[in-house]
Amino acid sequence: MSLNGKIALVTGGTGALGSVIAERFLSERVKVAVSYVVEEELKRLSVDFKKSVLIAKADVGDEQEVGRLFDEVAARFGSVDILVNTVGGFLPKKQLAEVSVEEWDRMMNINLKSAFLCSREALRRMKGKPYGRIISISAMVGLSPSPGRAAYAISKAAVSLLTDIVAQEVKGSGITVNAVAPSIIKTAANLASMPDEDSSKWVKPDEIADLICYLCSESGGAITGTTLKAYGGV
Repeated sequence: MSLNGKIALVTGGTGALGSVIAERFLSERVKVAVSYVVEEELKRLSVDFKKSVLIAKADVGDEQEVGRLFDEVAARFGSVDILVNTVGGFLPKKQLAEVSVEEWDRMMNINLKSAFLCSREALRRMKGKPYGRIISISAMVGLSPSPGRAAYAISKAAVSLLTDIVAQEVKGSGITVNAVAPSIIKTAANLASMPDEDSSKWVKPDEIADLICYLCSESGGAITGTTLKAYGGV
């Protein structure tokens, strides 16, 4: 099935991963909307990208803003067919005894609550339609936890659990719900923060984007309730 004419919302679509996913959808002639909160990210976007997508500012951890975001997309393009939850945050390695309540809450809000609110809104609007795709970004550490990553790992593991449960709830409806769990993503920020690591083993944003496009295709329709490991060589 061609994705031509489908309507996709990529939350965090102005970021390093989200923008690549949005570009990939554009290449398939998808109508794309992206959300953002960080103004600085807009400066890095090309003029062509800005002309080709709907860019909407929205805090997807806020229930009212999520509803407004979906309304804005609907007013421009129509009801969302594809939701990709790329909004997320990372907490540097820290033993649980040193994790503050604020850090814990931030991980749960930015990684899990955002996926919950956007997925719930998408499901409500996809109800009764023959096609729908919801894809969230989990993480390698959410599937294979390691010391010092409690808050981040638990929030990402919960994204995978949410994916599994929601997929069971909509089974047979034409809506599929999946997640992708990358290892370290080869972005400029990660390259700068980990200069001594072997980045040749990291997964590339375009590889994740290709995988997401496949999940949105007719062939990918048989896959649901799964967190796909995109570990590269890590």
